Amino acid sequence: MELAIRIVGNAAGLWLASLLLPASLSLPANATTLPTITNLLIIGAVLAAVNSVVKPVVKVLTLPLRLLTLGLFALVINGAMLRLTGWITEEFLSGAAGDRLAVGLTVDGWSGAIPAALIASVVSTVVAAALHRERD
Repeated sequence: MELAIRIVGNAAGLWLASLLLPASLSLPANATTLPTITNLLIIGAVLAAVNSVVKPVVKVLTLPLRLLTLGLFALVINGAMLRLTGWITEEFLSGAAGDRLAVGLTVDGWSGAIPAALIASVVSTVVAAALHRERD
């Protein structure tokens, strides 16, 4: 259940970030709502996997930088995880689902990745807290 909540939170955060920062973060233009939601859930799952597997290793390796910057380097780490998610979805998933469902996330540069990751993180945290509260 925890994983499903994280995926839904990531999907909601990425959706809002793509609306607020259309020049920096873009999703494939789908004709209907269902393919868009499916795309967001797939990207949310990839982001959850990246945050679970890659991010802890990166956090350990960048501990001196995070201490030196008083934790602000975590924003760069979050942006890097978002760019990695975009690369994975573009390289490996863009043609896998066929023509009916366009899967992918395009992240244009660091100047867009860091604010998009910040927006997605805040929204994901709020959604996850709301869903946890409903479950209790």
